[in-house]
Amino acid sequence: MQTLVIIGNGMAANRVLEELGINHQYDAIQVIGDEHIPHYNRIMLSPLLANETTLEAITPHDDAWYQERRIEVILGDGVKAVNVQAQQVETNSGRALPYSDLVFATGSRSFIPPVDGADHPAVIGFRTMSDVDAMVEKFGNLKHATVIGAGLLGVEAAVGLKLRGVDVTLLHRNPVLMNRQLDATASSILEASLAERGIDVRTGTSPVRLHGNSDAIQKIEIKSKRGEETLDTQLVVFATGIAPNIELAVDAGITTQRGICVNEQMKTCTPGIYALGECCEFDNQTYGLVAPIWDQAKVLAAILKSNDDTAPYKERTHLTKLKVSGLDMHSIGEYEASEGGDVIATEDLSEGVYRKLVLRENKIVGVLCVGDVTDSHWYYELMSDGADISSIRDMLIFGQAYCEQAA
Repeated sequence: MQTLVIIGNGMAANRVLEELGINHQYDAIQVIGDEHIPHYNRIMLSPLLANETTLEAITPHDDAWYQERRIEVILGDGVKAVNVQAQQVETNSGRALPYSDLVFATGSRSFIPPVDGADHPAVIGFRTMSDVDAMVEKFGNLKHATVIGAGLLGVEAAVGLKLRGVDVTLLHRNPVLMNRQLDATASSILEASLAERGIDVRTGTSPVRLHGNSDAIQKIEIKSKRGEETLDTQLVVFATGIAPNIELAVDAGITTQRGICVNEQMKTCTPGIYALGECCEFDNQTYGLVAPIWDQAKVLAAILKSNDDTAPYKERTHLTKLKVSGLDMHSIGEYEASEGGDVIATEDLSEGVYRKLVLRENKIVGVLCVGDVTDSHWYYELMSDGADISSIRDMLIFGQAYCEQAA
């Protein structure tokens, strides 16, 4: 009997199931999730927090979808151990599940930095539906929230809380918001937009200590160039990165570094065991965005179908979108020009519009579009295709329509 067991019921796991389709070769597929609710689209947690959507709307598959694909979904029962020799998975409830193929899709958890008081039970990450529930439960008595980390998730969390009527302070250690995707100019536009929404943005600022009683957080000490300051706050949300969930793989003797090590076919060092998504590591790279995970799922599904001739997984540049209502920001590739690179840019900061292209050897290697993202996908296509833009270089910054009209 051919059985596929997938540890994890998140977006990576379900993308593999979608890619496998109805006519897969397995007699049974078992998906094990430690959350008590069905799979949901985690990308939509920010709109959910902002009360712009519902859990039902972000739950893509019903029971019938799984049943017609011979998939058993085990909810609220995490995996206790993997026995590689016996090819068996043991769940926390004591179930023993034999497998022919095993996939780790265990995802990641919020990384909480070593800040004094950050181990308080009221401290929240922003990764799961339970994190959103924990924030919503506090709304009745919540006057002020502090979000630590102004990367993609931190900005989304801050806006979501503000839309719920909560006063928010957003702390970021770096002087540039979303510093992995934005330059200083784009960051300044984002900061102005957040300030217009009433969010107190503090760049170059770090948390020092959290204070509270056994039930709740009451204050947070922060430090910046201006010195130390104490804020009254009832909620602290950390959005300071992620840590891959690799403990099960480590205990099973599967090779890991920061993540579960895989090759270009998403295979681990152990035959019949695979990994993908935020728990895996390929070529010294771990993952936090959805787009590369979709690529991984496509490769893995083909391999599981015994199609060893499928194109191997390889890194490629992806488009990052800021998913905040009323604010459009797209970032692709290099946002600063390194050696040998040139920059073409245009801006109208009064309108919150900024466009920047980074070029090298007459090819686009980076794009930033803020306020007006009309042409970002066209730039992305040119960049992905490695197109020579020398003939339209002087017009490129004005967009596709202008270049085609001038041609």
